[in-house]
Amino acid sequence: MPMQIDHDPKEPKVDRGPGPWKSLFVVLLVGFFINLFTRSIDWVSLSLGAAIGGCVVAWAIEITGNKVPDSWRGKSGHSRRSGFDQR
Repeated sequence: MPMQIDHDPKEPKVDRGPGPWKSLFVVLLVGFFINLFTRSIDWVSLSLGAAIGGCVVAWAIEITGNKVPDSWRGKSGHSRRSGFDQR
């Protein structure tokens, strides 16, 4: 008997739209460049860098659905530590 997965026909689709990310990137990058040309490296610039990094991480998690892309997965049956095929 083949396995079947129950699906709810009324289940809403996952929204994978662009969201607020483009405008958030622009605002953070403008702040970064203003900070770069007007100040020296201090806690404000480090905080701005952390905010940009957090924004990129949040964007990547939303776009991928928090799943590892198939291209990053190794082939099953092969050892990652050895340089030769073990058969």
